[in-house]
This record gives sequence, structure tokens and C-alpha cells, in this order.
Amino acid sequence: MGNRSLLLAAALAFALPAAAIPEPSGLALGLQAPANETPAFVLTGNGVYIYQCRQSALDPNLYEWGFVVPDATLYEGSRSVARHATVGLYESISDRSSISGVVRGSQAAGTANLPWVSMRAQPLSSNGLFAGVTTIQRVNTNGGAAPGAGCGPDNLGAEARVAYQADYYFYKQRGAP
Repeated sequence: MGNRSLLLAAALAFALPAAAIPEPSGLALGLQAPANETPAFVLTGNGVYIYQCRQSALDPNLYEWGFVVPDATLYEGSRSVARHATVGLYESISDRSSISGVVRGSQAAGTANLPWVSMRAQPLSSNGLFAGVTTIQRVNTNGGAAPGAGCGPDNLGAEARVAYQADYYFYKQRGAP
């Protein structure tokens, strides 16, 4: 193949639209992204949600597992691309771009699973993986919910690390790079 053919092939590759990412199914109305947004990429989260045994703020005779922090890696296939180790914050491993998310809706996903959530996103970087992201959805959760038992006066302050997996959809405005 000559140089001209290579240039033409490269130009066509950039001109062809990327394969559209289908939106997740089974979402409650409050979890759907705005109509002017489309999924830009999907990452799979794998890690733990960390809980601590605490005395209830409502009743000093009750004890409960309180959420502390996530500790997860987000993958694109088998390649780790981001970390989720601070509440509401996602950080790219390669380019250090980051994004914060504030929950705007949730949907129960079973007693042992974290709820599905939709978050309004605020990129903290103008370049990189998370630049331009406007909405984040955490769906298809498996595990991660607070333990249902085992928290009492004898283990006050104990930590529970509950394994979970989830899909994270990152949306951008339609037509955004």
C-alpha cells in the first residue's frame, strides 16, 4: 500500500463514526441521562465499599454499619484506567484528570447490592479522560451493600470491606469530542 493509500485509509478511519454505546436498560425515569447527552464510554468498577460499625445517631442503644469510603479500580476491558477511592470522585490513572459526581437519583438493586445511581458530573480537568463528562451512571451493581448484621457494642469501630462490581457509564453532550 502506497503513502497515498495509507493517508486515505487514515482519513477514512477518522471520518467514520465510532460505534454507539447503548444506554443501560432497566433504568428508572430519574436515572436516565438528559436527552441531549449520549454515553461516551463505559468502565467496569471492581473493589470494595468500606463500612465502620458505629453507634446510631438516632438511638444510642442501636449500632449500624456506616459507609466510610469506596476503594475501587475502574477498568476498560482488562486495563485499569481510573480509581474511585474518595466519595464522589473519580481519577484517571494515566492522565490524572478527575471528575466529581453528585447523586441526583437512585434505584434499589436488591438488598445485597449497591443501588443504581445517576450523578451530575463536574469535570475537574479541562483535558484528559474525564474532560467534558456531564453525567455518570452506576448500574448493574453486584454486592457492596452494608452488612446486615455483626455490628454491636463489642465491635464498635470495626471495619467491614464489602466486595462489589458495577458498570459506570460516562455521558457527554451530543456531538462533544
